[in-house]
Amino acid sequence: MHALKSFYRRICGYGKSAFCGAREGFTLIETILAVTLVTMVFSGICGLILSTMQSSQNNLRRVQAMALAQEGLESLRYVRDSNWLQNYQWNGGGALWGQDLTLTAFAPEKTVWLQSISAPPFLLLSSDPTYATVSLGDFSFERSLQLRAIPDAGGLSIEEDQLEVTCTVTWRDHGRIQELELSTFLTNWQ
Repeated sequence: MHALKSFYRRICGYGKSAFCGAREGFTLIETILAVTLVTMVFSGICGLILSTMQSSQNNLRRVQAMALAQEGLESLRYVRDSNWLQNYQWNGGGALWGQDLTLTAFAPEKTVWLQSISAPPFLLLSSDPTYATVSLGDFSFERSLQLRAIPDAGGLSIEEDQLEVTCTVTWRDHGRIQELELSTFLTNWQ
């Protein structure tokens, strides 16, 4: 504080002039600088809050998509396990589920969609992509399940007791298409 007073005295001297005289308020330049500084601080804080809210919303959508993908994979595990209980082959049961999980060397891939129904078995495997849309609140996702046969060691035929399942969930977030995939293998565990 003493250094500041001595600096002021050197510049202004002890006399009162128009520039260095005793002032009792803020000048216009000081006021403009203060308002500019406060505006910049508040703008930074508002930008940080908006960025945090957008990041939180993106994370929420990603968690919801992950849950939908896990639900899709678990649904096919349910189909496999229920087939055994209903005396079907592990990858059969087309009469019960609408589609079966059977793949051949000539048709090594298949895409299915989950269709909820109100009567047992409460789930159908549909070849109709209109069942791809899943709504959570006011937001929509699209989910599909791809079944792929696993080639055997020679590559000429497929493994009969195993297939790869990939659940793909897509959604639109701020004009960009986002995608999440989960994969697993289903086997004949009997």
